[in-house]
Amino acid sequence: MRSLIGFFLLPLVLFSQNLDYSVVTIPEGLIKGANAVVRLDAQQVLIKDIDHLEWTSKRVVTVLNQKGARFVNAYCRYDNHSKINHLSAVVYDRYGRQIEKFKARDFIDQSAVSSGTLYSDDRVKYLRYTPISYPYTVVYEESYETTDTAFMPVRYFLDDYELSVENSSFSLQVEFDSPIRVKEQNLEAFGVAVQKTDKAFNYAVSHIKPIKREPFSPSFSEIAPNVRFSLESFHLKGVNGTARTWKDFGQWIYRDLLTGQQELSPEIKSKASSLVQGIDDPKTKVEKIYEYLQNNTRYISVQLEIGGWKPISAQEVDRVKYGDCKGLTNYTMALLKEVGVDSYYTILYAGYEKRNLDPEFPGLAGNHAFLNVPLEDDELWLECTSQDTPMNFLSTFSDDRYVLKVTPEGGEMVKSKAYSSEESSQHTEAAIVINDNGQMEAQVTIRSKGTQYDSNDRDRLPQKKAVDIEAYYKEYWDYVTGIDLVKTDFENDKRAIEFTEKVSVTSDHYISKAGEQWLLAPNVFNRNTYVPKRVRTRTQDVVIKRGYVDEDHFTIQLPQQLKIEQLLPKTTFTTDFGTYHLEMEQSGENEITYHRKLTILPGVFPKEKYNEFRAFRKKIAKNDNAKIILTKTEP
Repeated sequence: MRSLIGFFLLPLVLFSQNLDYSVVTIPEGLIKGANAVVRLDAQQVLIKDIDHLEWTSKRVVTVLNQKGARFVNAYCRYDNHSKINHLSAVVYDRYGRQIEKFKARDFIDQSAVSSGTLYSDDRVKYLRYTPISYPYTVVYEESYETTDTAFMPVRYFLDDYELSVENSSFSLQVEFDSPIRVKEQNLEAFGVAVQKTDKAFNYAVSHIKPIKREPFSPSFSEIAPNVRFSLESFHLKGVNGTARTWKDFGQWIYRDLLTGQQELSPEIKSKASSLVQGIDDPKTKVEKIYEYLQNNTRYISVQLEIGGWKPISAQEVDRVKYGDCKGLTNYTMALLKEVGVDSYYTILYAGYEKRNLDPEFPGLAGNHAFLNVPLEDDELWLECTSQDTPMNFLSTFSDDRYVLKVTPEGGEMVKSKAYSSEESSQHTEAAIVINDNGQMEAQVTIRSKGTQYDSNDRDRLPQKKAVDIEAYYKEYWDYVTGIDLVKTDFENDKRAIEFTEKVSVTSDHYISKAGEQWLLAPNVFNRNTYVPKRVRTRTQDVVIKRGYVDEDHFTIQLPQQLKIEQLLPKTTFTTDFGTYHLEMEQSGENEITYHRKLTILPGVFPKEKYNEFRAFRKKIAKNDNAKIILTKTEP
C-alpha cells in the first residue's frame, strides 16, 4: 500500500497549496488571449467497490471578463443514489482579498433537467454569483460519493478555447476486482505527465496557454488533452452491468433494460393490425405505424428507471400518450414487431456536432435513442420523439456518426445515414420585375432537401405567426433594402422529404443610382457573403462538417427605359472545397436570366490550406455581390 500513498502524493500536495489569488501572480503568457485562467484544478476519484465511488475536487478559476464566467463550474449533481459530503466556494478580488464566502446551504438547489422533463431524480446544487467587477477568483471545493460507477469521469485538462491552465491534476484508483480501460488523447502534445499502474492513474500538467478559436476548427474535444475511463463491471441504480465489448454492453441493455418493456395490450395490438390491414410492403407498414406514433404521442422527458436509461413500458406509453426518447423508441419497436417488422433500439450521441460512440472504447455512453429499421432493400431511421420529422430523416441532429444498434445477440456498432452534398440541396427560382421607379416585385420558390430541409427551422415556418415569418425572411434577405413580405405558401412533402417555400416580396428601391447610371445586383435571393476572418498563423485543420448544393435560377424583367451595359461574365472555379458556377444571358429585350450553382464539399483539410479556403470564400462573396450597370435611354 506504501507505493499507492506515494503515487497519489502530487494531487494531495496541490490540494493543500495555499495559493496567492492575486491576479498579478498569473504569468502573462496565460492571460493574453484568455477569458479565464484555471489556477488549480485538482480532482481525485476513488472507486472502492462496484457500487461505491468517492470524488473530491478543488477548482480555482480567475475570471478575466464576462465570457470567462462559464468556466467557474461551481456546481454538483446528485440524486437518490449519491450524497454530497462537502460544498463550498470563496470569492476573491483582483488583489487576492476575500470578498464573499458560500457554504453548502448557500448554493441553489434545483432539478438538473429542463422544464420539459416530467419526472426526474436528478438534481444540482450550483453557485449563483454576480460579480461587482472583473477580474475575480473563485475557489470551489466539493466532495461526494455515489453507488453509480457506470458513468466514469472524462477528464479534460483544458475545457475550451480561450482558456488557460496554471496547474491541473487528476488521480483515479480502483480498489475492487474489475479491469478498467483507459484511453488517453493529446496528452503528450500538451506536456501532461503520466504515472499509472493497472489500478491507479495519476496525471498532472501546468502552464497550458490559451488556444485561439479559429474559423472552421475541429470540435474542441478532438484536440484537447483528455483521458477517459471505463470499468468492465459497473453498477447503475441498483443494477450491475458489464461492458467488456460493445456486444456485451448491448446484451446488457437488451436483457436488463428492454426485455419485458415491450408488452402491448390486446387493444393496441388490434389497433396496430388494423393500421396495416391489407398491406404487404414492410416500408408502407413502417410508414403507417410511424404516422400513428406521431399523431398519438408527444415527447416528455422522463429521467427515472436506472438513471434514465431504462425506457418506460410500451403499455404505459400507450396509456398516457407520452414518453421520452427511450420510451417512444421502445413503444414504436413494439408496434412494428406486432405487425411483423423487425427494428432495433439504437443509442447515440445526438446534436449538431457529430459526436461518435467510440468503436474501440465500449462503455456507458450516449444521450439519445432512436430506431433502426433494416429492410431487404433499404435501411430506415425513425426519430420517435418528433411529431413533425419525416420518416427516415435524421438531419444534423443524428446524421453521419457511429451509433450502437441493440439486438437480441448484443450491441452492433453501425454508422447512421450520411447526406452527400448533392442530397442536401436547395433550389431557388425567382421571377423578378423591376418597375420604372426602381421598385421590385418578385415571386420566389425555394425547394430544400437533405440537411437543408430543416436548416434554420425552415420546416417549422408553417406553424409560426405571420410576424415571425416576416422577421425570418427579412433576416434571410437582410441585404435587400426595404423588403416587404406580401404572401407566403408552404408545402412540406414528408414522403419526398422536401420543403417548398413560395414567397411573394416587394422592395421599394432594389436598384441604386450612381450618377447617371443604375446598379443592379442580379443575385437577389441567395447571396453567400460570409468570409472567415484572416488568421496569421493557422494552428488547426480546416473542417467543413457538412456539404451542400445551392442552385439558383432568376429571371429579371427590367423597365423599358433601362439599357444593360454589360452582363456579368461567365465564371467557373473549382477547388478542393467545392465549385462555383455563374452564368448570365439576355433572354429578351428587357429581360435577363441569372443562373448560379454553388457546391460545398465536406472534409478535413490541412491547416496550410486555410488561406486557399478563405480565398475561395472571398471569391464566392465577390461574385454573389457583383453588380451590373444599367443606363437610361432617351424617350
